[in-house]
Amino acid sequence: MWQNLVRPDKFTFPFVLKACANIRALEEGKQIHCQVLKSPFRQDTYVLDSLLLMYSKCGKIEDARLAFDLLPHKRLICWNMMIDGYVKHGDLDTARELFDYMPQRDIFSWNVMIDGYAKYEQIGAARNLFDEMPIRDIISWNSMIAGYAKCGDMESAKDLFDQMPLKDVVTWGIMINGYSKSGHVEIGHCCFEKVPHKSLITWNSLIRGYAKCESIESAYKLFAIMPVKNSVSYNIMLDAYVKGGKIEMAYQLFNTMADKDIVAWNVMIDGYARIGNMEFARVLFDTLPYRDIISWNALISGYKQNGFPEEAILLFCEMLESGGKPDCCTLATVLSVIADLGLYVQGTWVHAYAERKSYPVSGMVGVSLIDMYSKCGYVGMALQFFNHIPRKTRDHWNSMISGVAIHGFGSLAVSLFEQMELSNVEPDDITFVNILNACSHAGLVHEGQLYFELMRSKYRLCPTIQHYGCMVDLLSRSGGLDAAMKLVTSMPIRPNDVVWRALLAASTNHGNTEIAERAARHLFELEPNDSSSYVLLSSIYVSRCQFESASKMWKLMKDRSIRKNPGCSSIELHGEVHEFRVGDSLDDDVLKIHHSLRSISQDLMMEDIGGVEED
Repeated sequence: MWQNLVRPDKFTFPFVLKACANIRALEEGKQIHCQVLKSPFRQDTYVLDSLLLMYSKCGKIEDARLAFDLLPHKRLICWNMMIDGYVKHGDLDTARELFDYMPQRDIFSWNVMIDGYAKYEQIGAARNLFDEMPIRDIISWNSMIAGYAKCGDMESAKDLFDQMPLKDVVTWGIMINGYSKSGHVEIGHCCFEKVPHKSLITWNSLIRGYAKCESIESAYKLFAIMPVKNSVSYNIMLDAYVKGGKIEMAYQLFNTMADKDIVAWNVMIDGYARIGNMEFARVLFDTLPYRDIISWNALISGYKQNGFPEEAILLFCEMLESGGKPDCCTLATVLSVIADLGLYVQGTWVHAYAERKSYPVSGMVGVSLIDMYSKCGYVGMALQFFNHIPRKTRDHWNSMISGVAIHGFGSLAVSLFEQMELSNVEPDDITFVNILNACSHAGLVHEGQLYFELMRSKYRLCPTIQHYGCMVDLLSRSGGLDAAMKLVTSMPIRPNDVVWRALLAASTNHGNTEIAERAARHLFELEPNDSSSYVLLSSIYVSRCQFESASKMWKLMKDRSIRKNPGCSSIELHGEVHEFRVGDSLDDDVLKIHHSLRSISQDLMMEDIGGVEED
């Protein structure tokens, strides 16, 4: 149109802006906005409405609000679009402010707010609005019933269901899903039998319910007698087989599908990744007619979980080269791999990419970046990045406290914990694992004991085996072996290998043979093939000159064919990690380095001798 020198009018801009909104084409939408500003229609109501819609659907709620505020005459549809945008953005408070300020409302206004409150499990606020509604439609009832079902309150859901004047297939599906998710699939089945006209939605809802309850046989029986199946039906069964560990049955069903959609392919890739068969997962991935972000994420995550970090990074690079657009989950997974490998250079590259592409740091990407910088040894960089995050969630605080804890900055971890509380972010059990771990590494015994008591008294958190493990480690490291032993014997849960190993290691350091032997006996039962327990106990025998006992321990290792794991160290040089293990044969480069070092040492010695003679 432009190339033919035809000027757009007030109808053209709304059409093309709506197209941008539907396909989330933000950059193109911005360009058209610039053209609007240069046109005679920059104040046209319908053009401005379309700009609001485009920014809202593209997730740019602040820009949508600017367009809304500039409207000279705000129509009802604009109020509704703005409220809907805030609800989808998760900002229910601002949505409610606009809702209360509206000069008039229609049923859509009420339904958007009720559905938003219900989806975010603010069921009380949803019910208050529902009760205030002048007129309700079937969407109002379904949103409210779905909200109760999501919160697990099936009794209230059933009360509304019984009061509902007219039910549709969605209503029945909500009830069946709700009963299934709450572990009452039999009641869900009773609802299914009462459905007057069973549709694909009700069939699939009940099959999904049995699948979630791990009743795969019951799910398949229903699947087999379905009069009509769609791709959703097949995908529910595929997912059930995969999660139930029946990958062969999943593959057989997959092969019977006449029309395999991308969801089916992704489920199978994820299934083979779950069982560690990355070779066949890659074959399926390469066979895909087309790939979406879930396809890439399934394989990248599979490589990470199965111990192929280099392949995960290479696949990520392949994704970028092929024009694929990673999402937050992709970047978080890749950053986790980079953190495990200690690849600082690659980590900074991913950080720069995330900033260049405007990925939000308020979620998992920000958490992963803090974790990456900390694990690569750059705690200062992690703190600097952390301090610039505008809205810090509990995960951000947990990641930062963990980062300083592993480097022994106990006082800083304590300070961060106090700032977290002042920010009105409530700690969880992971927070306390991190802060107790920090106290342990820094030797802050008194503070650790206070936090252990605080989690129970103030936050009503029941200590897990991880918390007890941290406390045992804290007391043991500081020399309080008797107190640590007393805590282990009084634990309400059975101590695991981590607890006993912490006690054994501390006993070795402090030369307490009695407690070391007791801890080692438990470890021999829990982890009979782990060499570290035998080595630690033999070390304390040697340190106490009990050579006969140490010899018996070495013989026991030999009789049980237990070999000590070789020591390993690594260094990153020019973006490449070089790993060295005890017993590795020296290659030519290493031998040259040794020869050069020897020559340099001899030259330095000669220089020193010459200097002494001159003096």
